[in-house]
Amino acid sequence: MDYRRRPIVFEMPASEEGIGNFGTIMDVWQRPLDDVGSNGRDRGAGARYMLVPPGYNGPLLPNALVYEQDTNFSFAVLRPILAGGTTEENLARATALTNKIKVYPLSEADGEVSTEYVDVYGVNLEMTPVMDGGIYGHIQEMIGEEVVLDRDITMMGALARIGIIRDEPFEPDAEMQAIYNAAGPEALEYMIDQYHRILNPFVFEGKRWSALVPDGSRETEWSYEHPSYYDYHARGALYYAINTSIKNYGTSTYYLDLAETPDQEWLDGGRNYKLTVPANDPVRDFWSITTYDLVTASYLRDINPSTIDSTMPGVEVNDGGSVDIYFGPTAPEGKESNWLPTDPDRRFFLLARFYGPEPSLLDNSFELNDMERMD
Repeated sequence: MDYRRRPIVFEMPASEEGIGNFGTIMDVWQRPLDDVGSNGRDRGAGARYMLVPPGYNGPLLPNALVYEQDTNFSFAVLRPILAGGTTEENLARATALTNKIKVYPLSEADGEVSTEYVDVYGVNLEMTPVMDGGIYGHIQEMIGEEVVLDRDITMMGALARIGIIRDEPFEPDAEMQAIYNAAGPEALEYMIDQYHRILNPFVFEGKRWSALVPDGSRETEWSYEHPSYYDYHARGALYYAINTSIKNYGTSTYYLDLAETPDQEWLDGGRNYKLTVPANDPVRDFWSITTYDLVTASYLRDINPSTIDSTMPGVEVNDGGSVDIYFGPTAPEGKESNWLPTDPDRRFFLLARFYGPEPSLLDNSFELNDMERMD
C-alpha cells in the first residue's frame, strides 16, 4: 500500500460462522500499526482502517479507525482462521471471505470501489530474498523509495561506505561486486546462528525449543527502539526468519522454534527424526508442526506435506493423547500419516504453532519434547 500522496483505506470484512481472517497491518519496516480481524482491533466484526501519512490534516472517513504512519509504504499479512479445520468447504468459504477485503484510496470511498485479487494457488512464485551478491542492489532500491527516519541516519552512513547511497546510481565495480558476493552468504549464516542459537531465549529448561522472537520485541512493540539505543542486531536476525510482526503477540497465536538436536546439531534433511507432541495441548483452536528450510526460512521447495496439525483427519494419536511425528527423506513403514518429508540436501527447522494459546503454554507449565534422532 503506497500512500505518499494520498490516504489509503483497508476494509476488513466481518467474520462468518466458523470462518475468519486474522493478521496485522505494518509499515514497510514491519512495525505493526494494529492487528485486524478475528482477535484483532475489530474483533471479527469488520472495520475500515484508514492509513494516513505523517502530519495529515485532511478529511477523515466516518467510523474508520485512523492510523498515522512514518513510512511511504505498508503491507498486511493475514491468515484464515478455520474452526472446523482445512476442509475443502472451509477453504472455499475462507477464499470467498478473503475476496471481500478491499484496499483503495480515500478519494474513492464514496464510489463503487474495486480491488484486484490475484490467485497464485498452484503457481511457482518465488518470494524469498536470496542472500547473495544481488541483495545489495535490492537494499539500494528499497531505501530509494522510503523516507530516512531519524533512527536510521547512522545506518545510512554505514551503507554509504559500501556504495549504497540514496538517490545516487548503484554501479558497483568488479572489486566491490566480489565483496558483495562473499558478504551476502556470510551475513546469512551469521543471522541464522544468531536467530536460532543466540538471541531467542530458550523456553524449556534443558531443551532446544526457543521463543519465536528475541527479547525486546514485544517490549518495544516491534520497533526495537529502546530508550538509549536502536537494536538493529536483534531486528536483523529476526527478519531473516519471519516477515511479519503482530501487535498483540500471544492473544491469537504463539510460535516456538526448533532448529537443533539435543546435541546442538542443525536438523539435517538427510537424517531421520521423531518428535512426540504431548497430550493435553494448551490451545482453544489447534496446534501445528511445520517444517521450514533453514536457509530461506520458507517452506521446503517441492516438499509436501509441510505441516501436521491437530485437526487433520488420519493422523494417528497414541493411547493417552500424544502424537508422534516423523521427519526424514522417506517415511517409516506404517507411519506415512504422521510423516513430514525433508530434503536430504537441505537443513531445516520447525515451528510449533499454537492457535488460541492457553495460559499453560505461556507460563511454560506445558513443555514440548526435543527432537529424537532415529538413525
